[in-house]
Amino acid sequence: MHMWFWFGDNLGSFLLPGYNVVTTPSFICTCVGLTALAILYEGMKILQIKIQQNNVIRMQEKRAGTSENSSLLSKLSSRSIGKQFSLQCMSWSMWCLQVFHWFIHTLFGYILMLAIMTYNVYVNIAIILGGCIGYWIFGPKLIELNLARFHKRQKLLNCDEECAGDNIINQGPESTVSVVTEQLVTEATVEVHVPRDA
Repeated sequence: MHMWFWFGDNLGSFLLPGYNVVTTPSFICTCVGLTALAILYEGMKILQIKIQQNNVIRMQEKRAGTSENSSLLSKLSSRSIGKQFSLQCMSWSMWCLQVFHWFIHTLFGYILMLAIMTYNVYVNIAIILGGCIGYWIFGPKLIELNLARFHKRQKLLNCDEECAGDNIINQGPESTVSVVTEQLVTEATVEVHVPRDA
């Protein structure tokens, strides 16, 4: 096993005991496969965000269905019970899909990492090239989704600050102190300086 970068197309037993890469065509196919795997790995990041967004929407629907505003009789009707059961099954299935997707994404990441650790220059170039192509294809969408999540969180934070201001106006002095304290705690930045006594 090489512990430094090396050139060559004879990888021997590669990642699995039965997978031997000893000829040039098998080496080229392996590099093409690793490039495709790196592209797929980058694309799966977008799918993960979309699955998470669908999970959040399902959970919000579930919470809306079981809100305190609904009456006791509507909770006991067979239609609402069936709807709650179907939403719960759907949320479990979406959660299982998210966990399975995370498993596959992590598995691909470890396979790529193990391939990088062969220290073969051509394998490394193939994986890096695949990652670059994948980011070139999926990067703009990934940035767009991350910005959308950031703006959504920013709106929630702004709403929390405005709502906290309304609470200060509408409530007594004791609750005003607690709201101001909560805001100070969330906005505070703490720097810890540790002396370097050896």
